[in-house]
Amino acid sequence: MLLVVMLFCLSQVAKGSQLNTVSFTLGYGLIHGSFEFPEEAHPTDTIMCNLTIAADVNVTTLNVTVTISGLVAGSWQTLHVEPITQSLGQGQNLSRHIIITLPQNVSERLEYVIDVSTDYGKGNTSFYATYVRENTYDELSNLYNTLLSNNSKLEADYNQLLTNYSALNATYASVAAAYEDIQASYNSLNSSQELLNASYSSLNSSYTSLQDSYSYIKTKYDASQWELSIVRDLMYALGISTVVLAAATIYLRKKAPYILLRKETAVKPDNE
Repeated sequence: MLLVVMLFCLSQVAKGSQLNTVSFTLGYGLIHGSFEFPEEAHPTDTIMCNLTIAADVNVTTLNVTVTISGLVAGSWQTLHVEPITQSLGQGQNLSRHIIITLPQNVSERLEYVIDVSTDYGKGNTSFYATYVRENTYDELSNLYNTLLSNNSKLEADYNQLLTNYSALNATYASVAAAYEDIQASYNSLNSSQELLNASYSSLNSSYTSLQDSYSYIKTKYDASQWELSIVRDLMYALGISTVVLAAATIYLRKKAPYILLRKETAVKPDNE
C-alpha cells in the first residue's frame, strides 16, 4: 500500500520544471547534505523535494525538520513541516522525499528552512526557492518561441502583403490617373453636350417658328390656289364665251344682206 501511495504521489508531481540543488554543512562540518527542489511550479501543483544528509561520524540522534512556507493571499503561511528522527552511522546517508501540494492562491517564492540537531550540536539553513506562478518560465519561453515563430510567419506574410499592396497601389495610381483623364474627357464631352443641347434648343425653336410660318404660308397658298382655280375656270369660261361670240358674229355677218348706206348731202340756202 505504501508503494502504491508513493507511485500515485509521484505521478501527480509537477513535471517539466528544472530541479535546483542547495548544499549545506552543519555541526562543525561533521554533517553535510543537499536539498533538491523544483525551480518553478503552478498553484495547486504537487511538487517533490529530495533531502540527502550524510555524516562523517557516528550520530546517535539526528533530528531534522524541513519547514516549507509560502505567501498565501498576501501573508506568509506554513505549508508543510517534515520531521525526521533517526540515528546515522559514519559514512551513511539519509534520503527523504518530501511531497507537498501547493494551495490555489499561493504566489511568489517558497521559503525552505532546514533545522538539524545532533549529538554534536545544532544548526539551520534557509533559502527562498521554487517560484510559484500561473505561467512558469519554461512555459513562457515555449510561448515566446511559439509567438516568435508565428511572428516570423506573420512578418513573411506582412512582407508578401506589403509587396502586393505596393503593386496594387501602383495599379491604383495608374487607374486613378486614367480615371482623371476619363473624367476630364467626360467634363469636356459634357460641356460639348450642353452646347449642343443649347444649339438644338435654338434650332428647335427656329424649326418650330419656321413650321408655324410654313403652315401659315401653306394655308395662304392653298387659299390662293383655290381662288386661282376659280379665276382659271372663269377665264376658261370667258375665253369660250368670247370665242363663241366671235364665231357667232362672223357667222351673222356672212349670212346678213348687204346694206348700202348713202350719205346725203344737204344744200344750204343761198341768202343772196
